[in-house]
Amino acid sequence: MHPIRAISALVVFAITVLYSSKALGTLRLNEVMSMDEQKKTGIAILSDAQKQQLESWINDKFVLKPTPVAGASIIYLQQNIQSGAQLMFSDGSVYEIAPTDRSKTVFWLTPIAVSIEPSGDPNYPAKITNTLTKVSVSAKMVKAPTQAMTPLK
Repeated sequence: MHPIRAISALVVFAITVLYSSKALGTLRLNEVMSMDEQKKTGIAILSDAQKQQLESWINDKFVLKPTPVAGASIIYLQQNIQSGAQLMFSDGSVYEIAPTDRSKTVFWLTPIAVSIEPSGDPNYPAKITNTLTKVSVSAKMVKAPTQAMTPLK
């Protein structure tokens, strides 16, 4: 293996390990609960090992739900196609990802809530943002939505 490829592979692996909890949407109690909330619920008295066991149980049994924005529709990644080259969403839309951003989407796993907004780029006019990691990519729609999304109430 060429040294440059080996270094690139090592960097990708290191980034994956360091950001795996955000990429996979896992819950960390200290990140999602204030100390006041932990005291009120009794979690503050748990040892670190007990907190880790509780986090593992929650992550095995539940999917972390993002906080919805008022009046916005939540769209989820339904399928990652061709190692991040295309993404299919819960509304039936399919987007082609800009070649320069495919290294980011290759690790996006379902279900991830995303936001889609204009990017200002005529070649890839959509900006898709992973709401868990806040990573954005440029894309263009190749298939329109097949179902209407209704705003949250």
